[in-house]
Amino acid sequence: MFAGRFDHALDEKGRTMMPKRFRDRLSVTEDRTVWMARSLDGTKHLEVRPASSFKAYFEKVSSVAQTPIVKHVKRFYFGAAMEVDVDGAGRLLIPASLRKELDLTDRITFVGADEHYFEIWHPDVLDQTFAELEQQPGDLLKHLSELGL
Repeated sequence: MFAGRFDHALDEKGRTMMPKRFRDRLSVTEDRTVWMARSLDGTKHLEVRPASSFKAYFEKVSSVAQTPIVKHVKRFYFGAAMEVDVDGAGRLLIPASLRKELDLTDRITFVGADEHYFEIWHPDVLDQTFAELEQQPGDLLKHLSELGL
């Protein structure tokens, strides 16, 4: 599972060290690459999936009825996704186009919040998102309750 928040430096070439917990998770799945894709939820961050998770998600999305919305999702999410190697030291190179889109310059934040992927955020954007969520704790709890959680 990917869990936790980790603030990391981003060098001038766009490289960053993955959190050790995330590297350990990749070693369990034996993935040597990850796929970076823009989030579908409208917030400005990346979803990063190990290659095996990305493939499984692609197959799942491809197995449902190919409605116009599903086709848009496939174009937006999978069509713009980028495969990135994880080097022997556990570093990732975030492609320049994705760094530019998220205004990533010298700092990034890794957020683990799922079994199958983690997220990369600009720290200021994540802090602002958390501040907004803190203003609506009742809504969050109500929604979780409605889901039986």
